[in-house]
Amino acid sequence: MSKPILRLPPPSDLSPLRRSLLAWHRRHGLRAPWRSSGDPYLVMVAAVMAQQTQISRVLQKFGEFIAAFPTVEALAKASTARVLRMWEGMGYNLRGLRLHRAAKRIVRQGGFPRRAAELVEIEGIGPFTAAIITSFAFGEPVAAIDVNVRRVLIRLLTGESEARLSDRALQPAADALISRRAPGRWNQAMMDLGARVCKPRAPQCNVCPLATWCRARPLFESRNAPRRVAEAKASYRAQAPFRGSRRYYRGRIVQALRELPRRVTITPADLLARLAGGGLNEAELRDLIEALRRDGLLRINAKGRLRLP
Repeated sequence: MSKPILRLPPPSDLSPLRRSLLAWHRRHGLRAPWRSSGDPYLVMVAAVMAQQTQISRVLQKFGEFIAAFPTVEALAKASTARVLRMWEGMGYNLRGLRLHRAAKRIVRQGGFPRRAAELVEIEGIGPFTAAIITSFAFGEPVAAIDVNVRRVLIRLLTGESEARLSDRALQPAADALISRRAPGRWNQAMMDLGARVCKPRAPQCNVCPLATWCRARPLFESRNAPRRVAEAKASYRAQAPFRGSRRYYRGRIVQALRELPRRVTITPADLLARLAGGGLNEAELRDLIEALRRDGLLRINAKGRLRLP
């Protein structure tokens, strides 16, 4: 299969395209405190929370987390155990740990870098999160590409329903499209468009502000569109079940440690008893404990007892 070709709209179409998307966003965009704050710390917390997590969960947890750690300095000073306790309910505990480490480094170096290329040097901040922070807070015209934005770009610029193109391959075209006057709002609009209109199945081309320029629109308007989209989705490898997976047990172990009273430790044997019924054996538990220790998500004292770091 040949590699899809990215074709930007003609230069004369870029201004009306940008105006159309931003006008749509003014009417239909998600409203969230971190989007309009201009505060890089609030943006960073929300961006890390939103990684592989539904925005509804982020909206529920964000205020509680910020109330506990209102500034990047407050988060940097907090104990790891407290951060992990406040992260409860967000999943992917390593993200909370990396957010904590990122805050420490940002404080050590005197504040947030204003360029995405510098932010990505910090552990836990990838290209997407860096672009979100610098475009929202500092107005840097760098495009943020998540799964929804990727889908919009592929359809808009290649005419395909789905295509295996990396974010790195899409980045130059995404940066060429971005509004220089409102890069933060542009990134918000692209994310919202992919989540609400340009959906994986049954995209709503009739209300899409980019429909005029979208190369994939004829594909979805044809009678064969449902079959083609289904075939594209079926080509993806089925995801392994979460329950009983290594990530499942990692989460359960951290949760069991969260539930301990402060300064109380637990033996591996007692921990295994708490996890009873899941099919985990002693050897598997030891392996998971060691992996979590290496990642910084738990601590083992001199007597071999466990607690949050």
